[in-house]
Amino acid sequence: MSRRRPLNIARLAALALSLLLAACAGTARKELNTDFSERNWGIRRSNIAAVQNFVLKGRVAEAGVAGARGDLDWTQNGDRIDLRVTGPLGVGALAISGDRHNVEIRSKEGVVNTRSPESYMQERLGWSLPLARLRYWALGIPAPGFMDEQPREVLLDDVGRAQRFEQLGWTIEYSEYQTVNSLTLPRKMTVAGGGRSFRLVIDDWAGIP
Repeated sequence: MSRRRPLNIARLAALALSLLLAACAGTARKELNTDFSERNWGIRRSNIAAVQNFVLKGRVAEAGVAGARGDLDWTQNGDRIDLRVTGPLGVGALAISGDRHNVEIRSKEGVVNTRSPESYMQERLGWSLPLARLRYWALGIPAPGFMDEQPREVLLDDVGRAQRFEQLGWTIEYSEYQTVNSLTLPRKMTVAGGGRSFRLVIDDWAGIP
């Protein structure tokens, strides 16, 4: 006749505690979006969406061991963008000026006027960025648009700033923020899509109310 081993209360308690901690760790990511952070996010998103003009200076780099880097100068006036990247990703200086109706692109390929700047950049340079939406992403919010263009979920930190969201096939992540006058705006962010990833570091903001 086999003898039953006495229950080890300490061992059972340790096992129960480890299971509880594992369950908490698995749900910590979702719990970041608290009622408090959601309320702050609503206020923050509304305030930032009202920003029509800004100037930023920073650096952009493509992810990867061989990813090249460039210096970034960007002026936004309403729908008009004037963006210059010096030495972007190994293709020399690139300047983009215009609005949603017409954009002028100046590069080593010459000067081109186009209504489809993203397609032109992809065809000629081998990479592209969603210019119309990038202005909002740089400010730390999803771009406005139709309901089916909006991210299903925005992961927030404990004070209501975006940490990560996906929009129209692009993943935007924020790793650091900075205070600029009355707003808190991104300092470090990553934009990934189409098999490529770009890291943006914003050293200076201007024109922010």
